[in-house]
Amino acid sequence: MFRDPDPQPKHFGDFDPNDDDPDPDVWPLEGYDPGYPAPTRKLIRISNSYPAPHVAWVTEEYLEALYGYNPVRQSLHVEELPPWKQPDTPTHRGTVDVVATNESTLPMELTNDRHEALRRIARLWNGEVVRGHHLLRDKLPIWSAILGDLNQDELKRLVVDSEYDYDLHDAFGHHPWFTKNASVYAAPKWIIRKKVWYSPTLKGRTLINRRDDIPSLHGDPNEGLPHRVAVGLARLREHARGRKVRTYYDLGGYTVDIASQDDTGRIWVGEVLTGHHNRDLNRHTYRKLADLEAEGVTPCLIFDHRETAYKVFNHLHNHDTIQARLPKGTFDSDLEISRGQEDIEEAYEENNWSVPNWTTTTALWNETLSDTDTTINPDILLSTNW
Repeated sequence: MFRDPDPQPKHFGDFDPNDDDPDPDVWPLEGYDPGYPAPTRKLIRISNSYPAPHVAWVTEEYLEALYGYNPVRQSLHVEELPPWKQPDTPTHRGTVDVVATNESTLPMELTNDRHEALRRIARLWNGEVVRGHHLLRDKLPIWSAILGDLNQDELKRLVVDSEYDYDLHDAFGHHPWFTKNASVYAAPKWIIRKKVWYSPTLKGRTLINRRDDIPSLHGDPNEGLPHRVAVGLARLREHARGRKVRTYYDLGGYTVDIASQDDTGRIWVGEVLTGHHNRDLNRHTYRKLADLEAEGVTPCLIFDHRETAYKVFNHLHNHDTIQARLPKGTFDSDLEISRGQEDIEEAYEENNWSVPNWTTTTALWNETLSDTDTTINPDILLSTNW
């Protein structure tokens, strides 16, 4: 690295890379990389195994000088895309940038305000009071109530990826071949008819759980805030019924989202399904509850929306490997919850269905904290772990 630079770029690399690469004091290399100087967020990682495993962080100008063209990014007309990547009904005209190899995405710089925001989100998720607000008691407080005193320009990076082409996503995001996602740490979700902007993504939950200076998130790390809120409200409902309640509980060889037991010893279990669940997981959850029902447990499904419920029910009804049949056929309209519940109860009574009860997050809210006759003590609510 310290000899005189050659007139043409050469292969070079870091034979002992660490998690903080690329080091802005090293990459790109002056005299070797024609793109020098350049911000590290624009660099591309090259990996090689010879003569030993190593990496190099270079600019696109370096690759263009080395190969005679830019192998990373090329501008193509929409019509030039491969047939399997062309949209059925193009809404984007002109050209698109095609990324042909790995483009580095630097981790978000964890400034003091961003760190504090993630800490507050974690505490709110875990059922603590944050700036006087509670996740369930205050029906998912708004962004400004939890994070309004922090630098909003810095917090914008939590929900917006400055390197992401949102126009391209708008044009092609509805196609199954479009798999590039924005690198964000929180994303908006509709929960109990409210749009919540601080719902941590998997990337955000992973960042929170990996740091010792931020409280780890309670519950299933693979599930998001809609799932978490549903579990919390179900926990409150069972408590209000005077039952013993456990969340994320091991029972009959399975882990269930929530389990409760009444004074007679009868056990009720609930599983939460949200819109992001894939159908394989839907079937697995149904089989789990069917197995537990056969052992004398009363199962229930909890959905984020009734639309999700009817889509899942129709899928189970139509799938050959699932012993589940709806006597009236699939749900072809968006029925009121009470009517949909009656149809499922009918299927259960006719031995065509293994899960007799279902509800939604909004219905749970209406049965608990929005009910003027609720017996839930605020002190109990704030001290409840779920």
